[in-house]
Amino acid sequence: MFIKVYTSVNNFILVNVDHIVYLNPSNSSRGCTLILDTGVRLDSIEDYDVL
Repeated sequence: MFIKVYTSVNNFILVNVDHIVYLNPSNSSRGCTLILDTGVRLDSIEDYDVL
């Protein structure tokens, strides 16, 4: 299964949920960080509970 990870209002990346290793809530008011098993770190503008 794939999810859309919005990196900005107009841009998103499709991510296979099997490759997500860690979801880290942001320290700011919105957003989160996803870390994939490939070592890639994605900053999302959406909260982790929305993903």
